[in-house]
Amino acid sequence: MSIDLTTRALIVLTTAIWVMVLLVLYPVFFLPTMVVDEGEGARVCDPRRPDEEQCPEGQWCVHGQCTPHEEPQVAQRGEQCRDCPCDVGLQCGADLRCRPRNETEAPAPTCGDPAVEAAVARLTQTCLQRRHSVQDQVEGGQGCSADEWRALLADDEQMNTLLAAFPDRLAMFFPSGEPRARQAWPDPQTRAHMAGELARHAEALREAKMLFVLGRASPDGNPADDYALALRRINAVERLIDVALGREKPSERSAGPMLIGSGAPSDRPVALEAFVHNYAGTQAPIATSRAESERLAAAFAAIRAGEPVPGRRSLERDVNRVVLVIPVPCDGTKEAR
Repeated sequence: MSIDLTTRALIVLTTAIWVMVLLVLYPVFFLPTMVVDEGEGARVCDPRRPDEEQCPEGQWCVHGQCTPHEEPQVAQRGEQCRDCPCDVGLQCGADLRCRPRNETEAPAPTCGDPAVEAAVARLTQTCLQRRHSVQDQVEGGQGCSADEWRALLADDEQMNTLLAAFPDRLAMFFPSGEPRARQAWPDPQTRAHMAGELARHAEALREAKMLFVLGRASPDGNPADDYALALRRINAVERLIDVALGREKPSERSAGPMLIGSGAPSDRPVALEAFVHNYAGTQAPIATSRAESERLAAAFAAIRAGEPVPGRRSLERDVNRVVLVIPVPCDGTKEAR
């Protein structure tokens, strides 16, 4: 009996010793692996939250992971500066191309310029040939593909002419992921606010011969989902325009300007300064609330003045969650319908 007790005591003692040994060895062999895993886990992010809260300095949230933020490509002399800054000693001209700072540049184009008329006519015809409606694309119908719209929007001369000639365009901003597929958006309060902001520009919207509605999506999901999101934003803005102009349904659009909508894929994000100087236009930004509109307006004013802005990485994402509404007042474009 005493042997059994001794044996049991030895077993208990041996077990306790091994437990202590394992506790000592565990941090030595396993702690480095845990640190690596924690580092990998830290790279997972939520695009609905500010990048500064979840990604290290120099990174932003792309497709659900913190990714190094590459500086925008620098444009050289004669190259387009719509989406990126010019090289040292150059400035972005009215035609949205880089030129020496001391070089006299031509004034911004207007409706009477042949280049503007040609760009508007070609964009209109291309849109009409490639699509039935944005609604068709949103619902999965026979609309144009993302590659086709990429080719359309990649035409620097046409897009530069369009942006330079019509500075009174409206920029409408959206929260991350909104509108969602097959879900009603926005809520009545947000809808009333955004439609009311559009209604302040009702005269320009009604008198336009056509309205270009250009949507963008920041890289929050995979490229296909981002592109579909850009199309849903276009569709939402077109419906808000109907509300602002007192049209009860899209079929009543025939009495007003032609709506031409297109979406830009998320693999072509616009740099923050380039957006403020070349895309935002002269009108106050329209967001889902007055406070959000004022925040964006203050940030854009600081950028134009060359001052630093807080939350820069989140702002870069905000300006790619946008729909531009460009009223085109040029005569002769309505016949292209």
